[in-house]
Amino acid sequence: MRSLEQERAAHALKAVNSIRNESYASKFRSYVERLPAAIVMNGLGQAMAGELAAGGRAEKNEDALAHKKLYDLVAEWIRMRGIYSSDEGLIDAIVKGEQDQYVLAQAEALAYLEWLKKFSQAFLEKEV
Repeated sequence: MRSLEQERAAHALKAVNSIRNESYASKFRSYVERLPAAIVMNGLGQAMAGELAAGGRAEKNEDALAHKKLYDLVAEWIRMRGIYSSDEGLIDAIVKGEQDQYVLAQAEALAYLEWLKKFSQAFLEKEV
């Protein structure tokens, strides 16, 4: 049986490995490094809404792809943890959820992002 920390690390490592050869990998690393501060300053909902908006719907350039991948990974991790009971998107779940769920989701996102950040710094090139 693996600990929660090991589960976070395994998910983050798999995610980073899946984008190592993508054209947006260095941008992804940069956004991963910034997201925890945005969550602390603005809250999980606003920070993730920003990622969702930056991911865009129309133009899929490297910036948009990196933001969308980051949003998707954090949302997937929170969903996997079962913090919100529905299969709605993360933003809908946050808006409709309870305060205790929000606090737990924010703490879980920050803990997960620590691993994602470490592995991004270890395996992805820094944006120049």
